[in-house]
Amino acid sequence: MKIEQVAVSPCSNPEMGLDDVLSAYASLGYKHFEVFTSWTNSAFDYHTCPQAYLKIGQQFSMVFTSFHLPPITADGLTDSLQEAITAARFAEAMGVEIVLYKAHDRATYINAAPAFLNAIEDLRVIPVIQNHYGSALSTLDDMKKVFEGIGDPRMRTLLEVGHFHSVGVDWRKAAEYLGDSVALVHIKDQMGQQSVPFGQGEIDLQALFQTMDENGFEGRYVIEMEVSDKENTLAYLADAHKYVLDYCEEGT
Repeated sequence: MKIEQVAVSPCSNPEMGLDDVLSAYASLGYKHFEVFTSWTNSAFDYHTCPQAYLKIGQQFSMVFTSFHLPPITADGLTDSLQEAITAARFAEAMGVEIVLYKAHDRATYINAAPAFLNAIEDLRVIPVIQNHYGSALSTLDDMKKVFEGIGDPRMRTLLEVGHFHSVGVDWRKAAEYLGDSVALVHIKDQMGQQSVPFGQGEIDLQALFQTMDENGFEGRYVIEMEVSDKENTLAYLADAHKYVLDYCEEGT
């Protein structure tokens, strides 16, 4: 694992605007950023000019590496599918590597995938499906049904360590099933369902890094920090960066 593989998610500080969050994260040593298109105050408007966002990123020496697409819905399938495709093209224009493909239900994940994958086949982005506690893809069984239902090697997966932990699935079991399909990893440490500072919870992150290294994983790890004492989030993100950096340096 190399520190260059590390990115950070603004889910950690959804209240912060884009300039503020990029400035804060850059000051902590982060150089790669995951983009949201809703929910956070730093969300990108994918109907605007990508160059404007690239200029902001350059201002803070931040590269945008993964990108949450808007979800596809069953009741507005045609329009929402086109929105996801538009967002994927926007992401590619910014040099994004990974786009997170989403839908409101498992059937729509599967049914919309062929048209989505065909539409973005010419793009230099890798689409992934993501498990998320409380969503249509909460459990490993949910992921299996959708991943196998899509049944297309163009669709890859995101190993969402924290959200698997929240539903009682050990990341090892998930990683074993997902195998080489994993193109992105989201990492948190947790006590039960609660995010805690790295090294203080139940998730063996160093074992995760070692396992993924042994599996030949060369993608990105996105750090998330959704602690209860939110006023300390930036300090914990600084500690998380050092935690990963220390691991990387020990391995060299």
